[in-house]
Amino acid sequence: MADVLLGTVIENLGSFFREELASFLGVGELTQKLCGNLTAIRAILKDAEVKQITSHAVKDWLQKLADAAHVLDDILDECSITSKPCGDNKWITRFHPKKILARRDIGKRMKEVAKKIDVIAEERIKFGLQVGVIEERQRGDDEWRQTTSVITEVVVYGRDKDKEKIVEFLLRHASDSEELSIYPIVGHSGYGKTTLAQLVYNDESVSTHFDLKIWVCVSDDFSMIKILHSIIESATGQNPNLSSLESMQKKVQEVLQSKRYLLVLDDVWNEDHGKWYKFKFLLQSAITRKGSSILVTTRLEIVASIMGTQPRHLLVGLSDDDIWPLFKHCTFGPNGEEHAELATIGKEIVRKCVGSPLAAKVLGSLLRFKREKHQWLSIKESKFWNLSEDNPIMSALRLSYYNLKLPLRPCFSFCAVFPKDFEIHKECLIHLWMANGLLTSRGNLQMELLGNEVWNELYQRSFFQEVKSDIVGNITFKMHDLVHDLAQSIMGEECVASEVSSLADLSIRVHHISFIDSKEKLDYKMIPFNKIESLRTFLEFRPSTKKLDVLPPINLLRALRTSSFGLSALRNLMHLRYLELCHSRITTLPGSVCRLQKLQTLKLKDCPYFSHFPKQLTQLQELRHIVIENCFSLVSTPFRIGELTCLKTLTVFIVGSKTGFGLAELHNLQLGGMLHIRGLENVSNDGDAREANLIGNKDLNRLYLSWGDYTNSQVRDVDVARVLEALEPHSGLKSFGVNGYRGTHFPRWMSNTSILKGLVHIILYGCETCRKLPPFGKLPCLTNLVIVGMRDIKYIDDDMYDPATEKAFASLKKLTLCSLPNLERVLEVDGVEMLHQLLDLDLTDVPKLTLPSLPSIESLSARGGNEELLKSIFYNNCSDDVASSLGGIACNNRYNLKFLFIAYFAKLKELPVELSTLSALESIYIYYCDEMDSLSEHLLKGLSSLRILVVSKCPKFKSLSDSMRHLTCLEILKITNSPQFVFPHNMNSLTSLRQLVVWGCNENILDNIEGIPSLKRLSLDNFPSLTSLPDWLGAMTSLQVLQISRFPMLRSLPDSIQQLQNLQKLSILRSSMLLRKRCKRGVGEDWHKIAHIPALILESDAKTSFCENIISACNTGKQIWYRLQHGYTTTGEFDRLIEEL
Repeated sequence: MADVLLGTVIENLGSFFREELASFLGVGELTQKLCGNLTAIRAILKDAEVKQITSHAVKDWLQKLADAAHVLDDILDECSITSKPCGDNKWITRFHPKKILARRDIGKRMKEVAKKIDVIAEERIKFGLQVGVIEERQRGDDEWRQTTSVITEVVVYGRDKDKEKIVEFLLRHASDSEELSIYPIVGHSGYGKTTLAQLVYNDESVSTHFDLKIWVCVSDDFSMIKILHSIIESATGQNPNLSSLESMQKKVQEVLQSKRYLLVLDDVWNEDHGKWYKFKFLLQSAITRKGSSILVTTRLEIVASIMGTQPRHLLVGLSDDDIWPLFKHCTFGPNGEEHAELATIGKEIVRKCVGSPLAAKVLGSLLRFKREKHQWLSIKESKFWNLSEDNPIMSALRLSYYNLKLPLRPCFSFCAVFPKDFEIHKECLIHLWMANGLLTSRGNLQMELLGNEVWNELYQRSFFQEVKSDIVGNITFKMHDLVHDLAQSIMGEECVASEVSSLADLSIRVHHISFIDSKEKLDYKMIPFNKIESLRTFLEFRPSTKKLDVLPPINLLRALRTSSFGLSALRNLMHLRYLELCHSRITTLPGSVCRLQKLQTLKLKDCPYFSHFPKQLTQLQELRHIVIENCFSLVSTPFRIGELTCLKTLTVFIVGSKTGFGLAELHNLQLGGMLHIRGLENVSNDGDAREANLIGNKDLNRLYLSWGDYTNSQVRDVDVARVLEALEPHSGLKSFGVNGYRGTHFPRWMSNTSILKGLVHIILYGCETCRKLPPFGKLPCLTNLVIVGMRDIKYIDDDMYDPATEKAFASLKKLTLCSLPNLERVLEVDGVEMLHQLLDLDLTDVPKLTLPSLPSIESLSARGGNEELLKSIFYNNCSDDVASSLGGIACNNRYNLKFLFIAYFAKLKELPVELSTLSALESIYIYYCDEMDSLSEHLLKGLSSLRILVVSKCPKFKSLSDSMRHLTCLEILKITNSPQFVFPHNMNSLTSLRQLVVWGCNENILDNIEGIPSLKRLSLDNFPSLTSLPDWLGAMTSLQVLQISRFPMLRSLPDSIQQLQNLQKLSILRSSMLLRKRCKRGVGEDWHKIAHIPALILESDAKTSFCENIISACNTGKQIWYRLQHGYTTTGEFDRLIEEL
């Protein structure tokens, strides 16, 4: 890090001297001497970096140099800020009393640090350090960067047998097990445990075998809440936003229920039996399918013995013969020519890797662009192999690090600020590098592009792994534990990434701090900030549930991420370059933020009350990125934002009616990434719209345009079609959306496939008066199309097609259609192949629609409409003689459709019997079908794969018929708010049924549910007049969880409940006071009946019941439809659709 820092300091000293500030402060000669000393030191820095490996004295000398350089850098940075003129007259500024005092203090501090650097410069002589030339970039080293935009992983070698053994266990030995199978993989770090688990996890046969796969990186913190949170997020793709352990447990059980799942717990260190057994019991209490399994990776044998139900799989190092192909692949490339002389040396290097794929990959990447024999020999004979404190794998990593160019080293070691196993956002990392001055400028190359080059080089050197890229190029990645250890060992005391408790004892030398919220109470006062000499970075990850009302007093900060809402301390953070406020209750930024002259990046995330910016924000002339996410109260963006000429990112721009808030503010900005323009109802004409110059912003990849309510707009009689025409973007967009557009037609450019050819996502929301859609069917890359709230369109695409040569919507995977009352067909023309890759179809209130055959459909949701819609779904596009048995989806998807959701079909009396041909169908949800009275015998006979059946809010629904016995795979059955329903007499034939939920039904419904052989979970809710539970309840000996809710007249529990010896949890919620009193622990009259049950919950308050949670979850998919029906604002929904993408 010293080289980059010294380069910055020397450059700033030069500017300091040239601008006559040094002479003005009386430190002119001192500045020249400092420049000379630091330049001389920098010349021998490369030699010092190498010698510190074996010399503690040199290492201490470098540390003292870094400490002094940080202090001098702070002084020079402060000087550059305080010397800036107030207004146009710099001489008045210089003689301002405050400026005079500041200069006096700066001069004094410079003299003090100069003395330290004098001593450091003299000390260098005794180490015999050799003067060397600071490395220059060679043209050849840059060429490989041109091909790094596509993220690829190196081929895995030598683990085929390991993979086959584990896959065979999961698919054969564990598949019929009622119990949860836990298979541990044990091996040294760097041997590829995680890679092996990933191979298994992504194996096609494993993906087919399991209904749900979940990956959780545990690391050394075996926190129940964190693991449950990760399970929910991995399974649902959404942050659960749950804080209590109880709510998370319920959600996990809901996610896992009736599924055969594979859970990978990667990098486990926990040796606490109690924590593991508690977690294991939670998983076992979920009602899952046979064969559910857990893969565990760990370095520790004791962890494997505690967790495993199967003998551990010991992962040994690869043989030299297996490692050589990996090394060769990394060195010569997949098709590169092998050099015989270099290969001989390479095989000797491979032997030093002691079986570690990680070491081979890192060293192979290091040598990839080296073709001289002496370069390979220098690696083979390096002194790093002989370091006593390092194992061979760490020696290989350290060797690769010291072969990085000096400017790249601090960028790598800075990554130690992130916790282990943390998913790092590439863009965020680059912004933090910028804030800390780690990116040395090179010509006119922008810092962001330079940061991208640095990241690519570190990635190509295999310092980063698990790289993921979305469709618009947003990249996340992780670091291997050993690579993180290397970064931390290099940083030493300079970097601390830990939980709150570890921050009470910090070194004076620490420059970067991050922490993760734990259960401990966070108080900034416990952190000794005052003793730290130059703290540059302070990052809160996973912000505290306790909202912090004050900022920490750290005046020298360059980068800050916090959830605090008391921001008065910002006025003292003059050095700040990066400010991220997340999950904060702020409503605005204080005016003092406008004095942060060095600020480059401003991020506001999940600040629900944030409404506006201070007016003088444009004083921040170095501001490059303004990122706004989930700030739904925001009503305006900064005044005259066009004056921020360095701005590269602006995720939200709100058009205002007043001067300084118009689209003209965007004209001269060169923006990239995402831009959502809101408030377009305030644009008075197309000329103003053209001022936005969207066509000139070539780096934008996501563009969203929103019109709001015209009620409050001062603009009238605007031709909105011409406004939208003038907002034409460039042709490189990946995602595009329009919200609230009031025109009758879309502009010409939206019909130009050469402009929209790269689009992957399109959202058209609330464009009510449009009569025709552009020819989206011809877009070759379109995978997700959402159309909501357009009353007049008849076709999704009415363009002409040649059936012989053209396909429509060739790449579309997901189609959402909502509130399109006159939509009749997908295409106007006949005979064209379309939607052949469609997997997910979501229909709401499209009563006139008829559909073509959908050969790949796996998930279908239909809400609102009539029987004709369902007929089109299941019958269309089949011949007359086939339509009676197989139609539409049924005709083409007997082996594909797995999920069916039907709701709000008011006149539907029964489901089409043709559904019985859908042999792959696993889940059926039926809601609000007022006339439906039963499911026919013929239908039930054919649903051989059905695992979940839910019927709710169907007032005339009476029965399932005795053909229930054919549902041999049924695992979850829920009947709610259907008062006429009665179970058939043969419920005991449902041998796979694990969970039964009955809510708000006829009280006689309980008569026929006895004798279900494998039932593990029974939930009974809302039986207001029932005074007793049946005695046969005690015969359900397989029950593990029993929940009784809203039984106000129930006075006692039956004696037979004592027979439920497998019952692990009993919940009695919102029932009579008498019953709760009788069940009181230790003293209640019924206590002896339930004393054997480990978990007892008695609640009288109005908390949401388990059943209500189920219904709420199922209703989530109907939110858009409800809001449109009730006239709710569309802005929030449109924003949420953008977030989902």
